[in-house]
Amino acid sequence: MAEIATELEFAWAFIDKCSLALTQGELSAEEAAMAKWWTTEFQKRAIDECLQLHGGYGYMDEYPISRLWRDGRVQSIYGGTTEIMKEIVGRNLGL
Repeated sequence: MAEIATELEFAWAFIDKCSLALTQGELSAEEAAMAKWWTTEFQKRAIDECLQLHGGYGYMDEYPISRLWRDGRVQSIYGGTTEIMKEIVGRNLGL
């Protein structure tokens, strides 16, 4: 849980930076791709960890964590897959 809390703070800081850049019209495609890629992967890791804390109950539809787990998986597809986000970032690095 300490790792999740720490990564969450970093995620919020990066999202705040990107939000400010967006409102100022300065958000690059690479930064947007980084934000989408990293936060999506973080979301999956955090939900996986929380699911483990619930044990077998985490897979039962009666508990919200099961819905969060399912919804979290599709985030890596919405708005461009994680692999596409990596391609965008890689192009900026000259790869």
